[in-house]
Amino acid sequence: MLKIESFSILSEAKTSKIESDVFEANGYKWRLDLYPNGNDEENGAGHISLYVVICDTETCSKGWEISVDVCFFVYDHIHHNYVTFQDVNGHRTRFHEKKMTWGFDKLIPLESFVESKNGYLLNDSCVFGVEVIAVPEFTQVDRCLLMTRPPAIMNTYTWTINKFSTVTEDVLYSEVFKVGKVKWKLKIYPKGYGLCIGTHLSFFLGVHDTASFPDGWKVYAKFKLRLKKHGLKSDIEEETDNWFCNSADDWGFSGFILLSELNDSENGFLLNDNLTVEAEISVMGTLRYFF
Repeated sequence: MLKIESFSILSEAKTSKIESDVFEANGYKWRLDLYPNGNDEENGAGHISLYVVICDTETCSKGWEISVDVCFFVYDHIHHNYVTFQDVNGHRTRFHEKKMTWGFDKLIPLESFVESKNGYLLNDSCVFGVEVIAVPEFTQVDRCLLMTRPPAIMNTYTWTINKFSTVTEDVLYSEVFKVGKVKWKLKIYPKGYGLCIGTHLSFFLGVHDTASFPDGWKVYAKFKLRLKKHGLKSDIEEETDNWFCNSADDWGFSGFILLSELNDSENGFLLNDNLTVEAEISVMGTLRYFF
């Protein structure tokens, strides 16, 4: 915490920088550097410039680095609380031998700071502070979850397999299609998969080209897999959701439908020996890294 009394005298004196006492946080020593008229070297003239500086690093091991969350604050005397200032993108700050200082060149315009209605000054006094929180190594890289609902006109892919009864492959793959920013593919086992071989048709949705994804990638999807019926009969569909990842890049149903039901002409699944299936993705979520 740094309290300034007679700020106007300090400002008129053109004092370039005020340093707070050194304080300790998270096992490291720090100080606040305040430029009451702005840091001219960083084009901060006409503003309050405020920085936190890591001190006494001589005892740190070679190649030291510390990641911290930094929050500056200025006391609001009108509302009796602190106005906080943080990185607008939520980025963490890494201090190391070549980066000992971090902060704001233009924290607050001086014109706004001295305006009485804003509450920063009371009886020509003001209070600045900073909170420094070290981030454990295992959480230094965070991820942001973005959930979306793809537009209805763009969230469904239809795949028709011609001459289905003549298929000899164990597994069939659809063409690649895109929903949101992710490329997908459908996978069908005409004679079943796993414990359902010989009894069911197996039907899965998979993420395409996972080798190009970054380590630790994850994609969420809530989706329906649908087997189309011809005529006025209702389609067969199953809904599920899943987090797709390296160890589970596809998801669906081994026992989607009995082969006996599929091949029964009365049920209307096969018209002229053509099988039509669909995937409809209603909700998607992607994890992206931010630093």
